[in-house]
Amino acid sequence: MGIRLSMIRKLRKAHARKRTSVAQRGRGDDGHDAIESTRERILSSAARLFAENGFEGSSMPAIAKASGITAGAIYKHFKSKGELLLEVVKRSFESTPLFMQNSAGATTTALPRLASAYTEPELKLVRQLSIEVHSAASRDSDVRRLLALSDEAAMQYISDAIALAQREGKLDPKLKPEFAARLFCVFVMGLLHMDTLLPGLIGDKSWRDFVRERVAKLIGVG
Repeated sequence: MGIRLSMIRKLRKAHARKRTSVAQRGRGDDGHDAIESTRERILSSAARLFAENGFEGSSMPAIAKASGITAGAIYKHFKSKGELLLEVVKRSFESTPLFMQNSAGATTTALPRLASAYTEPELKLVRQLSIEVHSAASRDSDVRRLLALSDEAAMQYISDAIALAQREGKLDPKLKPEFAARLFCVFVMGLLHMDTLLPGLIGDKSWRDFVRERVAKLIGVG
């Protein structure tokens, strides 16, 4: 599917939310949609501030101010900063190429493309949030639990794809699906640090192609 398609989907969703919000203000409905609009603003502001300042450096009053609401009003939507981070984390994971591919079914040929997508400029926020999640997980048990579940789901998805390819005779039957899945995730975790380690290679086509080729070799595709 690729990063461009995912960005198009995001833009379409944002446009649809904007049109819906405008229409509903004109209808004067019961306020439910206004609440959803406020929640979206909170989540968007929180994601940006968590990525820029970290979990500890982002206060609820600061997130509320960035969302255009009062400090007290933010607690009508989220009981705590930890709960807010959990929702931001959930949304960030669901927006990644790997999870967006889930509905299309597991295919080993898609994995190299998915990994290389993390080298694109458009995924900067996802990379930043993913790093912050791992940092916050060392201090917050709820975040740690969500991260463990997300990692387990990702590795199971990849392992199932590899096992299926083996049954179809497309991959080496001696390859251990669980090990290959874990190695793939470790590889992706390294790419999440590109903004710090390799900022000059973000968006570089040659680097993206190299990553894709290496991951293909890693799991024996092609």
